[in-house]
Amino acid sequence: MLTWQQTGWMLFTLTIVFSVVFLWFPEIDIHVSAWFFDKASGFSHRSNAIFDHIRFFFIDGLTFLALLSGVMLIRSALIGARRAVHINVWGFTVATFLVGPIILANGILKTFWGRARPSDIEYFGGTAIFSPPLVITDQCASNCSFVSGEGSAISAGLIVLAIILWPNLKGIWRGFALFGVLPLSIFGIGLRIITGRHFLSDTIFAILFCALVAWVFYRIFDMHKHRHALRWRDLRKDLLKA
Repeated sequence: MLTWQQTGWMLFTLTIVFSVVFLWFPEIDIHVSAWFFDKASGFSHRSNAIFDHIRFFFIDGLTFLALLSGVMLIRSALIGARRAVHINVWGFTVATFLVGPIILANGILKTFWGRARPSDIEYFGGTAIFSPPLVITDQCASNCSFVSGEGSAISAGLIVLAIILWPNLKGIWRGFALFGVLPLSIFGIGLRIITGRHFLSDTIFAILFCALVAWVFYRIFDMHKHRHALRWRDLRKDLLKA
């Protein structure tokens, strides 16, 4: 298992590598998006009902997880020393969701970066000019392409669950997480590319930025001490305390 420092170096290295790759070869984004584009029907998968159900499954599920974490953070603070699950577990979860997907991705980058979405650029029938992922531009006024908001949320959810749930999963539940939840989550992130709403780089940097945010809060909330704290019996105790 990697140490906190090793994980940080790995994430920073990956961020630098992908930054160099997409700055030198920005056309990678166009080539990947073109796989799902047809001149006659455009990004036809946008109207796929099954894909819509998967998308809203993630939106609703992650919203519930974030709100539940916020409620449990408040409840844990009110319970005080009688709590069974350490308050840092909920602090880490809330901070990761708040700073990663909400503030950084949606509040700052998608609001001010100005990168047009694939379906809006000239190459795919729109009017906006294509721009590389790390270049601030003016081709989009709001809710722009860089980075993927839903990709950020799914990434944050995966990272949080991997840290606070994985250590306590056993047997069939680990198999379900590894071969069920993980592939479905990757597909959920990939749907934003398939439907022409985001470029490949939007999703890659969404994952990396949220991972870096979680990495910072992992140290702030001493999660190396509390990774095993979220057990069902202890959670139930906190829920039932008067």
